[in-house]
Amino acid sequence: MADQDNGQTSEPVAIVTGAGSGVGEQIAIQLAEHGYLLVLVGRTKEKLDRVGGGLATRWVSVEADVGVDEDRARIIEEAHTMFGRVDALVNNAGKAVFSKMSRIGADDMHAMFAVNGIGPVDLARRVIGEMSKRKEGVIVTVSSMAQLDPFDGLGTYGCTKAPSGVLAKSIANEFGSKGVRAYSICPGAIETQMLRSFLPESALPTDQTLSPAVVARVVVDCVIGETDLENGAIHPLLSH
Repeated sequence: MADQDNGQTSEPVAIVTGAGSGVGEQIAIQLAEHGYLLVLVGRTKEKLDRVGGGLATRWVSVEADVGVDEDRARIIEEAHTMFGRVDALVNNAGKAVFSKMSRIGADDMHAMFAVNGIGPVDLARRVIGEMSKRKEGVIVTVSSMAQLDPFDGLGTYGCTKAPSGVLAKSIANEFGSKGVRAYSICPGAIETQMLRSFLPESALPTDQTLSPAVVARVVVDCVIGETDLENGAIHPLLSH
């Protein structure tokens, strides 16, 4: 765990959810290389501490479920306690259940909406005020191509990812004039444990998927302002 600042820092601070592995881990690594202090969020502290231990920057791990309201409040509190500010929010945590709409259970549907839909919007709601007051800030949500073109078995999942695009456009419309930027990045299949939990390599070979590092690079470019995407963009990111 990083040494506690207990106050406002002059260095940029980023919250990264789902930071314990995959795309989130790569985002944290790349943001650290750009000098960001990191608030690493995930459900398993050991994974977060492993990622943080390899970063060349100060960081704090917050064991939390973005689908839970009390946990979301604690994430923001920890960020302010540790560093005193939030300059970037990367909504990367996600939950996927592969099932036809007619067969998916209500509990699975609600859980996906909590993590993929409500979580990112609520976290954005909690930081947008301070960003607009400083007249700078960025919110990037890692969504999915299922938001734009859901294939068989990911229809409900795609519905839970759709708020990501509305969130980006809403922030751009309401707060773009105050220096706040927002993006919804919609990758195709990413080579992660989540993908392989329902889609074996025999159905989709690794060479036809996106690497976590490639997806992270697009996200980080949005955070640091090295992107040609317009504010509020919904950006498809396809594999081969």
